[in-house]
Parts: sequence; structure tokens; C-alpha cells
Amino acid sequence: MVRLFSLVFLFVFLTFIGLAMQKSRAGSAALVLSGQRADGAEIEKLRQDLGENDSFGRTFLYSLKKVATFNFGNTIRDQPVMPMVWQGFRHTFVLAFWAAIFALFYGLFMGISGRIYLKLKARAMKLNYFLLSVPIFIVSLLLLWVFSLTFSVFPPGGTAGHFWFVLPALALGIKSGARLALFTDEFIDREAKKPYVLTARASGIPSWKIYSFFVVKNMLLPLLSFWLLEFGSYLAGAAIVETIFSVPGIGSLLLRALMQYDLNLILGALVFIAVLIFTITIIQEILDKIYAKYTSEQAI
Repeated sequence: MVRLFSLVFLFVFLTFIGLAMQKSRAGSAALVLSGQRADGAEIEKLRQDLGENDSFGRTFLYSLKKVATFNFGNTIRDQPVMPMVWQGFRHTFVLAFWAAIFALFYGLFMGISGRIYLKLKARAMKLNYFLLSVPIFIVSLLLLWVFSLTFSVFPPGGTAGHFWFVLPALALGIKSGARLALFTDEFIDREAKKPYVLTARASGIPSWKIYSFFVVKNMLLPLLSFWLLEFGSYLAGAAIVETIFSVPGIGSLLLRALMQYDLNLILGALVFIAVLIFTITIIQEILDKIYAKYTSEQAI
């Protein structure tokens, strides 16, 4: 019941924010559609047709009805909203998936390597903290400059080539990989003092095998929980990367909708993202409860 109430509140909040962003800015969808040659009468007629002359309260209630029924109608250019949102989500999902895969492998490799080869740990930590401090747009521009403009290994943008997702996925996942590496190192440090690790060491099992198999096995649930949260952040925050690499994902779609004062498209994109993040959060909470129960049973 609490989750349902929070979801309803989230929908109301997003509707208010989306409408407030449109109403508070100078300009309108009518000006976007009419162009520079339109006269005042044409612009006023467009404003009337688009409902831009309606009061905030009336528009808010009408928008809430759209959100409640998940029927967002058409964009200001008379295109169905949900097919556009779904198409944008498909590209964003590809980016998020490969970014998460990269972050997973990078985080585990760096976290485990730092424990096996202690001389590399300090350097690995410095590298991870450095990656966390660099803004994502700087990472994106560096990857674009080196691997596309200088060496032409990957396409500079768009979704035309077979490996169009490589550079934006790396840019999107590099920070998560650094966070995961720190998380892995902290988890291994905590597990290293437990009896099963001490017994494995006394039995002569190599460190790389202990950390790569026994410890990672116990880390699966918290790792999956961490990974899901990061995956949700990719879906919600890919707008910068998508803009730099010209990827028509849901983040860039939302930015375009904001620039064009397209309220229906704004609401459709916001609600779609919110439902995804809400679902991922519920799954993550379930995994946390399972892990808490598992650790309590192990302690007994």
C-alpha cells in the first residue's frame, strides 16, 4: 500500500514538474511550430489549438488524466507519443546494458586484482578515485577524440554502425565500474577475515581462486543489488552521453521535448522512466531483504 501511494505521489509530482517547466519558460510550442514567418493571428490560433491558453490548474488536471490512463496522445507534430518513447528506450536500454556489462567486468577485475597483487592496489584505488572525479562529459569527449576522431576505431555517433554503442557505453559505465571496484575491494576486505576464507588459505588454495570463486559467490546478491541501482541510473541519466554521441535515446528525446515545449512527450518520457526506476527499486529492495536473511542465517 505504501509503495502504491508513493507511486501515485510520484506521478502527481512528475506531472506538476513537467507542466511547471513548460509554463515557466519564455516561448511556447506554438512558436516552435509556426516558425519565423507566422503572424500574431496564426500563433494565437495554434496556442488555442494546443491548449496553451488554458489555466495551470485546468492543464494540470487534464495532464493527470493522461498520466493515470497512460494515454499521452500525440506530440505537437501529431506523432504518437508512446511509440516514440519506446523507440528511444530501446536505444537507451542497449547503452545501459553494455555499460552495465563493462562496469561489472571492470569493477570485479580491478577489485579482485587489487587484493591478489597488493602492489597494484594503491594505483588501482587512485585510478578509481580519479575516474569518479572526472565529469562524464569529459570522459565522453576524450573517448570520442581518441577512438573516433583520431584513430577512427568506432563511429563518432548515431546508431548506424554495428558497434555504435561501444563508446557511449564506455562513457556511461566507467564511473559505475570505478564504484563497483571500490565496493568489491571493501567486500573482499570484510570477507577476508571470515572462517571460510581463512580455512581455504590454510588448505593452500591460491588467493586468486579464493577471491574469484568463493568470495564472489557470496557477493552475488549484494553485487546484483548494486548493479540494478546502477542500471537504473543509466536509464535515467544517459541524456548527456546520448547528446554527445547523437544517440536518439530516451534521455535525448526528453531534452528535445523540453526544448520544443512538447508537454505530452515530456510527460510520456518522465512517467516511462519513473515506472522503470520504481520497478528496479522494488527488485533491489527484495534482493536486499534476501541477502539480509541469508547473512543472518549464516551468522547463526
